[in-house]
Amino acid sequence: MRDTFLRLLTDKEKNILHRLMVEDKESGYRAKIILLKDEGYTVPEIRRATNHHDSNNIRKWIHRFNEKGIDGIASKIHKHKPIKITDDVEKKIIEVVTKNPRNDYGLSFSTWSLRILAGFIAKDIHLVDNISHTEVGNILLKNGVKWRQSKITLGNSLDPEYHLKKRGLKN
Repeated sequence: MRDTFLRLLTDKEKNILHRLMVEDKESGYRAKIILLKDEGYTVPEIRRATNHHDSNNIRKWIHRFNEKGIDGIASKIHKHKPIKITDDVEKKIIEVVTKNPRNDYGLSFSTWSLRILAGFIAKDIHLVDNISHTEVGNILLKNGVKWRQSKITLGNSLDPEYHLKKRGLKN
């Protein structure tokens, strides 16, 4: 098998790769692969030097570096700002959840699930750009809205006389 090709590195890229090795464990591992390849190591030699079991993974990072440079191997740290939900938006969410999806919004179901409600709030009525079902549940809890799981449990009832009615002892 032919060895994997690595394009020539600039001095700036070499400096960044060395810095990545110190600053970020995941990206540093990938930077080490690129630097070893630049020094003339073959993929099997890099595999042994890095104590990595998968040569295909090493090749993947070399190819990504060839295509995208440093961005191809740098870890994508997910730094998203938590969404700010105003009191007005919370009130509108509570208003939506208390309505019947079929009758009030023309949807094909008659009860909300948290996931469907989150999607509806973001995509259909555009109250927020994005919201998770967990956040919707927290808003409902914060505002004292009783929420149920969308799972039906047979044989249980909130009626205190349910068991008497079931046995025919009460009408």
